[in-house]
Amino acid sequence: MIDCDYKLGRALALLLVLSAFGSAASAQAYPTKPLRFVSTYAPGGPVDLTARPVAQGLTQLLGQQVIIDHRPGANGNIGALVVVKSAPDGYTILLTSTSQLTINPSLYSKMPFDTAKDLLPITLISMTPTVLVVHPSVKASTLKELLALARANPGKLRYSSAGNGSTNHLSTELFKMMEKVDVVHVPYKGGGPGLLAVVSNEVDMMIISVPTTVPLIKDGRLRVLAVSAPARIRVLPDVPTMAEAGMPGFETSAGIGLLAPAGTDKAIISKLHASTVKAINTTEIRQRLELQGVELIGNTPEEFTAVIRDETAKWHKVVRAGNIRVD
Repeated sequence: MIDCDYKLGRALALLLVLSAFGSAASAQAYPTKPLRFVSTYAPGGPVDLTARPVAQGLTQLLGQQVIIDHRPGANGNIGALVVVKSAPDGYTILLTSTSQLTINPSLYSKMPFDTAKDLLPITLISMTPTVLVVHPSVKASTLKELLALARANPGKLRYSSAGNGSTNHLSTELFKMMEKVDVVHVPYKGGGPGLLAVVSNEVDMMIISVPTTVPLIKDGRLRVLAVSAPARIRVLPDVPTMAEAGMPGFETSAGIGLLAPAGTDKAIISKLHASTVKAINTTEIRQRLELQGVELIGNTPEEFTAVIRDETAKWHKVVRAGNIRVD
Protein backbone atom coordinates (compact mmCIF):
# COMPACT_ATOMS: atom_id res chain seq x y z
CA MET A 1 0.00 0.00 0.00
CA ILE A 2 2.84 2.37 0.94
CA ASP A 3 4.68 1.57 -2.29
CA CYS A 4 1.50 2.16 -4.28
CA ASP A 5 0.95 5.54 -2.61
CA TYR A 6 4.59 6.47 -3.27
CA LYS A 7 4.27 5.64 -6.97
CA LEU A 8 1.01 7.56 -7.20
CA GLY A 9 2.62 10.57 -5.56
CA ARG A 10 5.55 10.47 -7.99
CA ALA A 11 3.19 10.17 -10.93
CA LEU A 12 1.18 13.18 -9.77
CA ALA A 13 4.33 15.20 -9.20
CA LEU A 14 5.59 14.32 -12.68
CA LEU A 15 2.24 15.27 -14.14
CA LEU A 16 2.39 18.68 -12.46
CA VAL A 17 5.92 19.26 -13.74
CA LEU A 18 4.95 18.30 -17.27
CA SER A 19 1.85 20.50 -17.05
CA ALA A 20 3.90 23.47 -15.89
CA PHE A 21 6.48 22.82 -18.60
CA GLY A 22 3.76 22.59 -21.23
CA SER A 23 2.16 25.82 -20.03
CA ALA A 24 5.50 27.65 -20.03
CA ALA A 25 6.33 26.36 -23.50
CA SER A 26 2.92 27.40 -24.77
CA ALA A 27 3.31 30.89 -23.31
CA GLN A 28 6.82 31.16 -24.75
CA ALA A 29 5.56 30.31 -28.24
CA TYR A 30 2.64 32.75 -27.91
CA PRO A 31 1.32 34.22 -30.10
CA THR A 32 1.02 31.87 -33.05
CA LYS A 33 -1.98 33.55 -34.71
CA PRO A 34 -3.57 37.03 -34.96
CA LEU A 35 -4.87 38.72 -31.82
CA ARG A 36 -8.27 40.37 -31.55
CA PHE A 37 -8.61 43.51 -29.44
CA VAL A 38 -12.33 43.98 -28.76
CA SER A 39 -12.93 47.72 -28.50
CA THR A 40 -16.01 48.76 -26.57
CA TYR A 41 -16.33 52.02 -28.49
CA ALA A 42 -17.07 53.12 -32.04
CA PRO A 43 -14.34 53.93 -34.59
CA GLY A 44 -13.04 57.49 -34.72
CA GLY A 45 -13.28 58.26 -31.00
CA PRO A 46 -10.48 58.83 -28.45
CA VAL A 47 -10.08 55.12 -27.69
CA ASP A 48 -9.67 54.28 -31.38
CA LEU A 49 -7.19 57.09 -32.11
CA THR A 50 -4.94 56.04 -29.24
CA ALA A 51 -5.28 52.30 -29.79
CA ARG A 52 -4.48 52.12 -33.50
CA PRO A 53 -0.80 53.11 -33.36
CA VAL A 54 -0.36 50.88 -30.28
CA ALA A 55 -1.93 47.95 -32.17
CA GLN A 56 0.42 48.60 -35.08
CA GLY A 57 3.40 48.61 -32.72
CA LEU A 58 2.28 45.36 -31.11
CA THR A 59 1.84 43.75 -34.52
CA GLN A 60 5.52 44.39 -35.23
CA LEU A 61 6.71 43.29 -31.79
CA LEU A 62 4.61 40.12 -31.51
CA GLY A 63 4.97 39.04 -35.13
CA GLN A 64 1.20 38.58 -35.43
CA GLN A 65 -1.46 41.01 -36.60
CA VAL A 66 -3.45 42.79 -33.89
CA ILE A 67 -6.97 43.40 -35.19
CA ILE A 68 -9.29 45.93 -33.54
CA ASP A 69 -12.86 44.62 -33.45
CA HIS A 70 -15.35 47.38 -32.57
CA ARG A 71 -18.26 46.22 -30.40
CA PRO A 72 -19.91 49.37 -28.99
CA GLY A 73 -23.14 49.39 -27.00
CA ALA A 74 -24.52 49.26 -23.45
CA ASN A 75 -21.75 51.62 -22.32
CA GLY A 76 -19.13 49.03 -23.18
CA ASN A 77 -20.81 46.02 -21.61
CA ILE A 78 -21.49 44.35 -24.97
CA GLY A 79 -17.83 44.29 -26.00
CA ALA A 80 -16.63 43.39 -22.52
CA LEU A 81 -19.02 40.43 -22.37
CA VAL A 82 -17.57 39.12 -25.66
CA VAL A 83 -14.16 39.01 -23.99
CA VAL A 84 -15.43 37.59 -20.69
CA LYS A 85 -17.03 34.68 -22.57
CA SER A 86 -14.05 34.02 -24.82
CA ALA A 87 -11.35 31.41 -24.29
CA PRO A 88 -8.62 32.63 -21.89
CA ASP A 89 -5.87 31.92 -24.39
CA GLY A 90 -4.56 35.45 -24.95
CA TYR A 91 -6.06 35.87 -28.40
CA THR A 92 -9.15 37.89 -27.42
CA ILE A 93 -8.31 40.99 -25.38
CA LEU A 94 -10.52 43.79 -24.08
CA LEU A 95 -9.62 47.30 -25.21
CA THR A 96 -11.69 49.77 -23.24
CA SER A 97 -11.82 53.04 -21.35
CA THR A 98 -11.60 53.20 -17.60
CA SER A 99 -15.16 54.59 -17.54
CA GLN A 100 -16.59 51.25 -18.70
CA LEU A 101 -14.76 49.49 -15.91
CA THR A 102 -15.35 52.02 -13.13
CA ILE A 103 -18.73 53.65 -13.84
CA ASN A 104 -20.86 50.69 -14.95
CA PRO A 105 -20.84 48.85 -11.59
CA SER A 106 -22.65 51.85 -10.07
CA LEU A 107 -24.72 52.65 -13.14
CA TYR A 108 -26.36 49.25 -13.66
CA SER A 109 -28.42 47.52 -10.97
CA LYS A 110 -27.29 44.19 -12.46
CA MET A 111 -24.07 43.76 -14.40
CA PRO A 112 -23.69 40.84 -16.86
CA PHE A 113 -20.23 40.11 -15.40
CA ASP A 114 -18.00 41.00 -12.45
CA THR A 115 -15.08 43.17 -13.53
CA ALA A 116 -12.94 42.16 -10.55
CA LYS A 117 -13.52 38.42 -11.02
CA ASP A 118 -13.99 37.99 -14.77
CA LEU A 119 -11.22 40.21 -16.17
CA LEU A 120 -7.47 40.42 -15.58
CA PRO A 121 -5.87 43.88 -15.99
CA ILE A 122 -2.83 43.92 -18.29
CA THR A 123 -1.86 47.58 -18.42
CA LEU A 124 -3.27 51.10 -18.53
CA ILE A 125 -2.09 52.45 -21.88
CA SER A 126 -2.94 56.08 -21.22
CA MET A 127 -4.73 58.48 -18.92
CA THR A 128 -5.61 61.63 -20.82
CA PRO A 129 -7.19 64.83 -19.50
CA THR A 130 -10.45 66.09 -20.93
CA VAL A 131 -11.28 69.46 -22.44
CA LEU A 132 -14.46 71.51 -22.44
CA VAL A 133 -15.26 72.48 -26.04
CA VAL A 134 -18.13 74.43 -27.58
CA HIS A 135 -19.33 75.16 -31.10
CA PRO A 136 -17.94 78.52 -32.34
CA SER A 137 -21.48 79.92 -32.54
CA VAL A 138 -21.89 79.63 -28.76
CA LYS A 139 -21.58 83.13 -27.32
CA ALA A 140 -18.95 82.26 -24.74
CA SER A 141 -15.19 82.62 -25.05
CA THR A 142 -14.40 81.68 -21.46
CA LEU A 143 -15.69 79.23 -18.88
CA LYS A 144 -17.21 82.07 -16.85
CA GLU A 145 -19.09 83.34 -19.91
CA LEU A 146 -20.41 79.84 -20.61
CA LEU A 147 -21.65 79.49 -17.04
CA ALA A 148 -23.33 82.89 -17.24
CA LEU A 149 -24.97 81.89 -20.53
CA ALA A 150 -26.21 78.60 -19.04
CA ARG A 151 -27.64 80.34 -15.96
CA ALA A 152 -29.41 82.92 -18.10
CA ASN A 153 -30.87 80.18 -20.34
CA PRO A 154 -31.63 77.13 -18.17
CA GLY A 155 -32.35 73.99 -20.22
CA LYS A 156 -31.35 75.63 -23.51
CA LEU A 157 -27.72 74.55 -23.92
CA ARG A 158 -27.19 70.94 -25.03
CA TYR A 159 -24.19 68.72 -24.46
CA SER A 160 -23.25 65.46 -26.19
CA SER A 161 -21.69 62.30 -24.85
CA ALA A 162 -20.59 58.83 -25.96
CA GLY A 163 -23.74 57.48 -24.30
CA ASN A 164 -25.47 57.27 -20.95
CA GLY A 165 -22.94 56.61 -18.22
CA SER A 166 -19.89 57.44 -20.38
CA THR A 167 -17.05 59.60 -19.10
CA ASN A 168 -18.41 62.51 -21.13
CA HIS A 169 -21.80 62.11 -19.51
CA LEU A 170 -20.57 61.71 -15.94
CA SER A 171 -17.98 64.50 -16.31
CA THR A 172 -20.64 66.93 -17.46
CA GLU A 173 -23.02 65.81 -14.72
CA LEU A 174 -20.22 66.54 -12.24
CA PHE A 175 -19.81 69.93 -13.95
CA LYS A 176 -23.56 70.59 -13.58
CA MET A 177 -23.59 69.59 -9.92
CA MET A 178 -20.57 71.69 -9.01
CA GLU A 179 -21.85 74.82 -10.78
CA LYS A 180 -25.62 74.23 -10.37
CA VAL A 181 -26.42 74.80 -14.05
CA ASP A 182 -29.06 73.16 -16.23
CA VAL A 183 -27.72 71.87 -19.57
CA VAL A 184 -29.43 69.06 -21.50
CA HIS A 185 -27.80 65.70 -22.19
CA VAL A 186 -27.89 64.32 -25.76
CA PRO A 187 -26.28 60.83 -25.86
CA TYR A 188 -24.64 59.43 -29.02
CA LYS A 189 -23.25 56.01 -29.91
CA GLY A 190 -19.61 56.77 -29.27
CA GLY A 191 -17.27 59.67 -28.60
CA GLY A 192 -16.63 60.28 -32.31
CA PRO A 193 -20.32 60.80 -33.21
CA GLY A 194 -20.78 62.90 -30.08
CA LEU A 195 -17.91 65.19 -31.04
CA LEU A 196 -19.16 65.50 -34.62
CA ALA A 197 -22.48 66.63 -33.18
CA VAL A 198 -20.71 69.63 -31.63
CA VAL A 199 -18.82 70.37 -34.87
CA SER A 200 -22.07 70.27 -36.88
CA ASN A 201 -23.85 72.43 -34.26
CA GLU A 202 -26.39 69.74 -33.37
CA VAL A 203 -25.37 70.36 -29.76
CA ASP A 204 -23.53 73.20 -28.07
CA MET A 205 -20.80 71.64 -25.95
CA MET A 206 -18.96 68.52 -24.83
CA ILE A 207 -16.36 67.40 -22.31
CA ILE A 208 -14.09 64.94 -24.11
CA SER A 209 -10.51 63.70 -24.00
CA VAL A 210 -7.92 65.79 -25.79
CA PRO A 211 -6.68 63.78 -28.84
CA THR A 212 -9.74 63.98 -31.08
CA THR A 213 -10.24 67.69 -30.44
CA VAL A 214 -6.82 69.14 -31.26
CA PRO A 215 -7.14 69.26 -35.10
CA LEU A 216 -10.68 70.63 -34.81
CA ILE A 217 -9.58 73.31 -32.34
CA LYS A 218 -6.67 74.37 -34.55
CA ASP A 219 -8.97 74.49 -37.61
CA GLY A 220 -11.41 76.74 -35.77
CA ARG A 221 -14.25 74.23 -35.91
CA LEU A 222 -14.31 73.99 -32.12
CA ARG A 223 -13.63 76.52 -29.39
CA VAL A 224 -11.87 75.17 -26.30
CA LEU A 225 -12.57 76.86 -22.97
CA ALA A 226 -10.56 74.83 -20.45
CA VAL A 227 -8.65 71.62 -19.83
CA SER A 228 -9.39 69.41 -16.81
CA ALA A 229 -5.82 68.78 -15.72
CA PRO A 230 -3.71 69.91 -12.76
CA ALA A 231 -1.51 71.95 -15.12
CA ARG A 232 -1.65 73.23 -18.68
CA ILE A 233 -0.82 70.65 -21.33
CA ARG A 234 1.89 70.86 -23.96
CA VAL A 235 -0.36 70.38 -26.97
CA LEU A 236 -2.68 73.27 -25.91
CA PRO A 237 -0.37 75.57 -23.93
CA ASP A 238 -2.63 78.64 -24.16
CA VAL A 239 -5.70 76.85 -22.79
CA PRO A 240 -6.31 77.43 -19.05
CA THR A 241 -6.97 74.62 -16.62
CA MET A 242 -10.44 74.40 -15.12
CA ALA A 243 -9.01 75.84 -11.89
CA GLU A 244 -7.44 78.78 -13.74
CA ALA A 245 -10.71 79.34 -15.59
CA GLY A 246 -12.59 79.63 -12.29
CA MET A 247 -13.60 76.08 -11.41
CA PRO A 248 -11.13 74.59 -8.91
CA GLY A 249 -11.53 70.96 -7.95
CA PHE A 250 -12.80 69.77 -11.32
CA GLU A 251 -10.46 67.19 -12.82
CA THR A 252 -11.50 64.30 -15.05
CA SER A 253 -9.43 62.02 -17.25
CA ALA A 254 -10.14 59.35 -19.85
CA GLY A 255 -8.09 56.20 -19.42
CA ILE A 256 -7.58 53.44 -21.98
CA GLY A 257 -6.45 49.96 -20.97
CA LEU A 258 -6.13 46.28 -21.89
CA LEU A 259 -7.64 43.36 -19.97
CA ALA A 260 -7.81 39.61 -20.56
CA PRO A 261 -10.43 37.01 -19.62
CA ALA A 262 -10.03 35.46 -16.17
CA GLY A 263 -7.97 32.29 -16.31
CA THR A 264 -5.47 33.62 -18.85
CA ASP A 265 -1.97 32.27 -18.17
CA LYS A 266 0.17 34.68 -16.13
CA ALA A 267 3.03 34.26 -18.58
CA ILE A 268 0.78 35.48 -21.40
CA ILE A 269 -0.36 38.46 -19.29
CA SER A 270 3.31 39.28 -18.61
CA LYS A 271 4.21 39.04 -22.30
CA LEU A 272 1.31 41.28 -23.36
CA HIS A 273 2.18 43.76 -20.62
CA ALA A 274 5.87 43.91 -21.54
CA SER A 275 5.14 44.15 -25.27
CA THR A 276 2.57 46.93 -24.80
CA VAL A 277 4.91 48.94 -22.58
CA LYS A 278 7.68 48.50 -25.17
CA ALA A 279 5.33 49.59 -27.97
CA ILE A 280 4.17 52.80 -26.29
CA ASN A 281 7.76 53.70 -25.42
CA THR A 282 9.01 53.53 -29.00
CA THR A 283 9.98 57.01 -30.16
CA GLU A 284 7.55 57.04 -33.09
CA ILE A 285 4.44 56.04 -31.10
CA ARG A 286 5.30 58.17 -28.05
CA GLN A 287 5.87 61.31 -30.12
CA ARG A 288 2.77 60.70 -32.23
CA LEU A 289 0.46 60.26 -29.24
CA GLU A 290 2.00 62.87 -26.95
CA LEU A 291 1.64 65.49 -29.69
CA GLN A 292 -2.09 64.69 -29.60
CA GLY A 293 -2.22 65.32 -25.85
CA VAL A 294 -2.17 61.67 -24.74
CA GLU A 295 -0.41 60.93 -21.44
CA LEU A 296 1.10 57.45 -21.84
CA ILE A 297 1.23 55.25 -18.72
CA GLY A 298 2.14 51.57 -19.25
CA ASN A 299 1.75 50.58 -15.59
CA THR A 300 1.81 47.08 -14.09
CA PRO A 301 -1.29 44.86 -13.81
CA GLU A 302 -1.28 45.52 -10.06
CA GLU A 303 -1.11 49.29 -10.53
CA PHE A 304 -3.88 49.15 -13.12
CA THR A 305 -6.01 47.20 -10.63
CA ALA A 306 -5.50 49.99 -8.07
CA VAL A 307 -6.54 52.64 -10.62
CA ILE A 308 -9.76 50.72 -11.34
CA ARG A 309 -10.50 50.48 -7.61
CA ASP A 310 -9.92 54.21 -6.93
CA GLU A 311 -11.83 55.42 -10.01
CA THR A 312 -14.77 53.14 -9.15
CA ALA A 313 -15.08 54.81 -5.74
CA LYS A 314 -14.88 58.29 -7.30
CA TRP A 315 -17.58 57.75 -9.92
CA HIS A 316 -19.84 55.90 -7.52
CA LYS A 317 -20.27 59.18 -5.64
CA VAL A 318 -21.21 61.05 -8.84
CA VAL A 319 -23.69 58.39 -10.00
CA ARG A 320 -25.32 58.26 -6.58
CA ALA A 321 -25.49 62.07 -6.22
CA GLY A 322 -27.03 62.45 -9.69
CA ASN A 323 -29.32 59.42 -9.26
CA ILE A 324 -28.17 58.26 -12.70
CA ARG A 325 -29.40 54.87 -13.96
CA VAL A 326 -29.55 53.25 -17.39
CA ASP A 327 -31.52 50.07 -16.60
